[in-house]
Amino acid sequence: MGHCNSLPTFTARQVRRATLRRLAACFLAGAVSWISVAHGKGQKNFVCANPGTLSKAENRQRELDNYTEKSPDPSKTCSKCRFFVAEPERTACGKCEIFNGPANPQGKCDDWAARPV
Repeated sequence: MGHCNSLPTFTARQVRRATLRRLAACFLAGAVSWISVAHGKGQKNFVCANPGTLSKAENRQRELDNYTEKSPDPSKTCSKCRFFVAEPERTACGKCEIFNGPANPQGKCDDWAARPV
C-alpha cells in the first residue's frame, strides 16, 4: 500500500490570514475583558437594605431620612458618616446606628454627619 499524506497544504497567504484572525480575536477578547474590569472598579452596585426584607418601621425610617443606596455626592457616603459601622471587608454592607440595620457604604441619608478625624 502506498503512503497517503492527508494533511492539507496552506499557502503563505492563508497562513497569514489565519494568524491575523487569531490575533484580532485575542486582541478583541483582551480589550473587552479590560473594559469590563475597568468599568466595574468604581461600581459597587449591590443592595444592602432590600426593602422586601426590612420591616415596615425600618422602611419608614429610611423613607423619612431619604436613604439611598448610592450617594449623589461621593464625598458624603455612609462609609464617611459618623453613624456607619463598617464590616471587616471594606466593600461589604455595614450597619447604620440610626437605622439600626444594614447600610450600603456608598449610600447616604439626610442624617449624614462627617466622621470625626
